[in-house]
Amino acid sequence: MTAKPRWDIDTRGIGIASASGYLPAVQRLAEHMGRPGWVTEDADAHLLPHLLEACALETSPIRINAYRLLEDGTLELDCADTTGRDYGHQFRAVVALLAVIAESSFHVRRVDDTTIECVTGMLDGDGEFASHGHVIRLRLGMNDQTDAAPNRAEHHSE
Repeated sequence: MTAKPRWDIDTRGIGIASASGYLPAVQRLAEHMGRPGWVTEDADAHLLPHLLEACALETSPIRINAYRLLEDGTLELDCADTTGRDYGHQFRAVVALLAVIAESSFHVRRVDDTTIECVTGMLDGDGEFASHGHVIRLRLGMNDQTDAAPNRAEHHSE
């Protein structure tokens, strides 16, 4: 194998196909994301209650310690993983949490070891509501006060 391994026991170094058949859906989301006004206002009012309810469950390993709404509409959450697990387990727990607010199109990306970003929304023709979207940034390990109620952090722009 000459290529960089894709995971710890990879011996092939290359997959079996492309994912080009899924490009139209991803491109459709990207096109909607570029529309002026597509990201909704008041994400803290629309999304935060659902996220807080999910985090309040005894089985949830994620706790929201602080949140802020950024100028671009991003709902930024400072969170802690109460189990101290590795990055892979933390990422999967965050994806499960974000699924609580997932709409018909849902994109999640780990930016680095502590930052996960999500874009979710309704695209034209997806349902009874007009096209709209939400942007969420979750920062793990930030403000690790897992026993405190979430607070609204200072509002800031990027």
